Amino acid sequence: MVCLKVQYRTTDLSVTVTNNAAASNHFKARGLAPLRMDKDGSIMLDPALALKPKTLRVRISEDGQIKGTSRLPIEGEAKQVAIEKTIQLARDSLFEEELYHEMSLETRHLLAYGVDFRDSVISVDASGTSGRHRQRKLLIDCIPREEPISGSKDHSFDWLAQNVAEGLRLWLAHEHSMRLYRRSQLPPPLSSQKREQPTPQLLRSLLAIIRHLEDVDSLYSYLETVVRSLGSAGLNVKLESTRETAWASLAESLKAPSTRAISATDQLLEMFLKPFDGRATLSLLSPSNAQAEDLIVSTRTVIGQPTFGTEHKLTLPSSLTTDLGLFQQVKFSSVEEIVSYLDWILALHIAHRHLRNQFSSRAIVKGNEPRITIHNKGGKKGAAGSTDLIVELHEGELMVIATMTDLQDAVGEAQQSYTWNGQERATTLGEQVKSWVG
Repeated sequence: MVCLKVQYRTTDLSVTVTNNAAASNHFKARGLAPLRMDKDGSIMLDPALALKPKTLRVRISEDGQIKGTSRLPIEGEAKQVAIEKTIQLARDSLFEEELYHEMSLETRHLLAYGVDFRDSVISVDASGTSGRHRQRKLLIDCIPREEPISGSKDHSFDWLAQNVAEGLRLWLAHEHSMRLYRRSQLPPPLSSQKREQPTPQLLRSLLAIIRHLEDVDSLYSYLETVVRSLGSAGLNVKLESTRETAWASLAESLKAPSTRAISATDQLLEMFLKPFDGRATLSLLSPSNAQAEDLIVSTRTVIGQPTFGTEHKLTLPSSLTTDLGLFQQVKFSSVEEIVSYLDWILALHIAHRHLRNQFSSRAIVKGNEPRITIHNKGGKKGAAGSTDLIVELHEGELMVIATMTDLQDAVGEAQQSYTWNGQERATTLGEQVKSWVG
């Protein structure tokens, strides 16, 4: 809430154009400005503050081309008198300048995350770690309101630029609200050490959201491909995913009574300033086992200690780790690493558990690779042989390679393979393997 306070003095008036009690130290003094009297007797704001009000501008750049620009903030009603409109513009300008100033201070700590500050423009790398947008950047600067805010004919990402600009404004307003809340609480014990005021987490929260959504969307897209591929192969698999657990239970969280006297809006905005946690559960259902085996992927993103980015933790069921001799929990720092590991784990599960259970008396498992040898029932002439099966998963697509060997002649036949990529097929994995081994 903006405080508008007029103070009468002997010679002139002064007005508080912003809530200077909650603003940062750099902007507290600028929150109080004198009102002058014009030649015709009307009241006017001090020209130094009313001159060239500024606004925050966010642009989206892809491959060096501007493809989105934020709009100007909505102005007040036209029926406002001149002095009210001038004060409003000065207040909004001071808020936008403080927002830009706070982000400029943050950039010096975020160079390792692709944040750069050059020629009065804050550049944020929004390409993500999956590589889907290798050249996407957010360009943030503070310009006079009179300057044309849009200089691009491509407006395909105007919505994204506008959402980023409004989100940054909401976070600074939330920081002001929390500063007032902290002032109303009992102060900590007196100490000789100077207490540092925490800086707003504006760019850090923005980076965390970009990285978290980019990673979980890429990871969950892979898991959905796995479900389709294994489903087309006749394997019963189920996926449940949540991009952010706090967002999923947002309504229940706001309904619950809070021990802190802060509004629901501030509670909502605080969720975006905390570490982000995503969760996906891949259930492997087997006809022989009544209970499903769950592979749980937890994704945590925080720009700061202790992870400094995104961390993926894979939790395997105890039955799977016992049979395959694996660690129950494994951590990864990138989507590519966990995707590669999941490809190997699922291929190992299909070979060592699914196919071994289906052909138990004829199956032989050797080593820790996703391969299995199955003895054939015999060819047309009654000659016994074996089929070596190699199970591979690549980016969620399932492929089985079969090499058939005649045990009497020890002659290897040509390899055969079959691929499942989610398309509707009549042949399941079990049927295809039976056609090879008899």
